[in-house]
Amino acid sequence: MDKKRQQILEAAMEEFTEKGYQAASTNQICAKAGVSKGLIFHYFGSKEKLYIAAVSYAIDFATKKVNVEKATWTDFVEMAIWSTKQKLDFNRNYPAVFGLIMQAYGNPPGELKGKLEGFFDEAIARSEAQMNQVLSRMALKKDVNLDATRKVMAALFNHITQISTIYLQKHPDATMEDFIPLANDFTEMMRIVEFGICEEY
Repeated sequence: MDKKRQQILEAAMEEFTEKGYQAASTNQICAKAGVSKGLIFHYFGSKEKLYIAAVSYAIDFATKKVNVEKATWTDFVEMAIWSTKQKLDFNRNYPAVFGLIMQAYGNPPGELKGKLEGFFDEAIARSEAQMNQVLSRMALKKDVNLDATRKVMAALFNHITQISTIYLQKHPDATMEDFIPLANDFTEMMRIVEFGICEEY
């Protein structure tokens, strides 16, 4: 990638993460990148296109840095802890990249929602594949509907991931020890899912 283009994208990630899309200033992006405003519009054409390009760059960067292909888990608790640790480490090392991805996914600019659709399809597909990997190792009862099980597990995993992400955003210096209570809660939720809440009659 052209060095100037990369400098602009990295500066844009910082500015958009810090201030959000609306409040972000292209003048500040110019200053951070050490380029003229004309060069930004030469490369990207508009603030909107720059934001979309920065999100795309952030997702590509994260995909290369976090290798999920070799990761294996024996259960959903282990998977949730691994996922949380990856987010924790990635946020520490690349706060602007992480922040922009979370912003674009969880709270995208209203006017750009439609244009960001599909950006996270690959990540969602990977998450589903990971769910299936863990499910394949679990001994399910014969009368359990696999599709319904996937939905329940996905909802539970998304819930704990959301809580982990919010905690991480509020406590950027948190250690894995700080996540032990959260992991314990998740373990208990998983136990309920596995064994149920009602006595058998």
